[in-house]
Amino acid sequence: MYLPVSLKPRKKNLMNAVALAGCISIASLVTACGQKNADTLLASAKAYIAKKDYSSASVQLKSALQKQESGEVQYLLALSLVEVGDYVGAELQARRALLSKYDANLVYPLLAKAMFGLGDFSRITSEFRNVLVNDPANQALILNIVGEAFLAQRQANEALAAFDAALVKVPGEPRARIGRARTSAANGDLAEPLKIADEILASSPNFAPALTLKADVLIAQSKPDEAIATITKLVAAAPFNGQARFSLISLLTANNKFDEAAKAIDAMKLAAPRDIRASYLAGVLALRKGEPLKARDEAIKILSSLPDHPPSLVLVGAAEYQLGALSTAADYLRKAIAANPENIYARNLLITIYLRQGQPGKAEDALAPALKASPTDPTILRAAGEVAMANDQPKDAANYYAQALALEKNNALTQTRLAQIRLINGDTSDAVSGLEAASSLDKDQFQADLSLVALYFDKKEFDKALQAVSTLEKKQPNNPLTHNVRGAVYVGKRDIQAARLSFEKALSIQADYLPAASSLARLDLAEKNPAAAKRRYESIIEKEPSNDGALLALAQLQILTSAPDGEVVATINRAIKANLGSAQARLALIGFYTKRGNTKAAVEAAQLAVSSLPSEPRVLEALGLAQLGAGDPNQAIEAFNKLIRLQPDSAAPLMRLASAQYAAKSVEDAIATLRKATTLKSDSLKAQAEIIAIQIASGRAEDALKEAKTIQKSRPTEAIGFAAEGDILASQKRPADAANAYAEATKRKPVAELFARQYQMLVAAGKQADASALADKWIQSNPKDTTLRF
Repeated sequence: MYLPVSLKPRKKNLMNAVALAGCISIASLVTACGQKNADTLLASAKAYIAKKDYSSASVQLKSALQKQESGEVQYLLALSLVEVGDYVGAELQARRALLSKYDANLVYPLLAKAMFGLGDFSRITSEFRNVLVNDPANQALILNIVGEAFLAQRQANEALAAFDAALVKVPGEPRARIGRARTSAANGDLAEPLKIADEILASSPNFAPALTLKADVLIAQSKPDEAIATITKLVAAAPFNGQARFSLISLLTANNKFDEAAKAIDAMKLAAPRDIRASYLAGVLALRKGEPLKARDEAIKILSSLPDHPPSLVLVGAAEYQLGALSTAADYLRKAIAANPENIYARNLLITIYLRQGQPGKAEDALAPALKASPTDPTILRAAGEVAMANDQPKDAANYYAQALALEKNNALTQTRLAQIRLINGDTSDAVSGLEAASSLDKDQFQADLSLVALYFDKKEFDKALQAVSTLEKKQPNNPLTHNVRGAVYVGKRDIQAARLSFEKALSIQADYLPAASSLARLDLAEKNPAAAKRRYESIIEKEPSNDGALLALAQLQILTSAPDGEVVATINRAIKANLGSAQARLALIGFYTKRGNTKAAVEAAQLAVSSLPSEPRVLEALGLAQLGAGDPNQAIEAFNKLIRLQPDSAAPLMRLASAQYAAKSVEDAIATLRKATTLKSDSLKAQAEIIAIQIASGRAEDALKEAKTIQKSRPTEAIGFAAEGDILASQKRPADAANAYAEATKRKPVAELFARQYQMLVAAGKQADASALADKWIQSNPKDTTLRF
């Protein structure tokens, strides 16, 4: 206590001294009472812990800590908080207990449990893999948690080493045996893990890790109901086991038992109100139910107190992705991957976002570490296939998907996508057999059936297409999509009456199913009945005034039926107001003004769109194109530069910028921009072709010729470089040389257009006999082609 120097008489100072002595005496008494109270509270807490009433124990221990700092109290509070699911508080108190020099044999295992409850797997493996305590049982417990954390990060070898070390400390330790069995299950061996789980359960029927392992094996054996029953038994036996409840809710959610999952979440919140995993699971459930806003709110609730919680970072990233906020989603996912590089789901979702943003380079960078670390993971191989497709490498894509299919032979989606890629590569027979195989693999998956219908439709094999629809109908009899597809096939067959019946069947299943309504509207228009077509959309809008899709369809119909411009604009504006976060309606308005030649209105509409959706690439592109169309290339350059910042790894914005720079008479800048585009795999040829076109238009034929020779050297088996050379020589009035260049192109790609150019150059060079011979040979080989005849 600080007393100031007094200027009062000495007598008063003496009174102060007496008072001070009294205060000191009272303080001593208070300290003694506080000590007694702390001891009493600690004893009460221990009694509650003995009765497993951890909530009451934590209340007593928190009060005891207010009376006196104590390593024992901090440890017991951490223990109680772990049991009630407050892992944040548990970690804090465990670390305080360590600072208080409380028994590390007890505190370290508890700290590891708390961090595992938080899903902080990477921190566990880095912080605890070398932690040593004297007690063998507690050392084994730490090693088991480390092993499980490694397993959660898909690091099976490291996990196995930790479990083996635990068994050295405590031979036969059941949790370590379960951990080893999990590594076997991860490698596809299900028999041995199930045997081990049953052995342990024979002596310990409610041993949580064994029941959880058994449930996981049952899931892998496609027995979800048995798995749910197994975990339900565990929850009944151990109602305060947060991990058991977590496993049960995850199972129910994964198997679309949403109502049961919601009830289980409510029960978890009652049993463990401070377990953050309940909020996390509520977010996962919301995401699965198609409620991304609710999912995001649940994740943000956790991140407000735990900003680096990896599972919640992934959850909010997935929610933002579903909401269309791709840049925001990518930010969260990058943070999650930094905390847990082995999170395959987060990495694959980030790759998907980069591909949707037109950034294949970033997607490839995100893929590389996962492909190196897990070259036999099917999900990684599928992601590699999609990245290869984005980089215009369909053969590599097919190879990746074939590897994935070899690892998961019964995956219908993998089989379907491989068949689709084979179609792109021209392997039609393999593609058809692959789609047929995929169709028979999974009654719940129907993408293969749709692909078969589309394939046969394109080949005009309508009866085969209808057979494929019949297979689809067996799987999806009450899906309006099935009947809409059948209607489309009947339209192809010119059986309009049957088509109408199919489309109407789709609408009878779902009254607002827009594809069927649009199909019927097109048939109405073809029969000169625009009023009937209009009613199709108006009936949907009457029931759903905010259905922006129906409003845009109505606007398109108004355009086709020459409605006044004011009506069209009013309808599109209604669609914009119905969904302010959607770019589609705004793009429709910009496009309408552009087609009407109202460039000023198009620019204004685009500027409004950008102000509302500043990070939407399509809107920025539309603004640049509108400004270019309005004769303002400098403003367009600014818009395209913003687009490049949003999509730094995409060639398309660079191509747009180059067109604006050329329009602004900045030829060198345009060529330099296109040079940047040539470094991007997906559009390098297109960019080189644009460079050649600019050089020809600028009277720089020799430079263009050098560019064509560069293409020929880098792609000697392709026609494009030689065709470009032919175009350049033709522009120089050198028809004989141009004809020779086109001849080289036709050797590599024998198509009518190139033969026609060669023919024209031969005629221009005065080589009529050679031209006629070329034409006769082509027509004999291709009697149905009209290009060269013309």
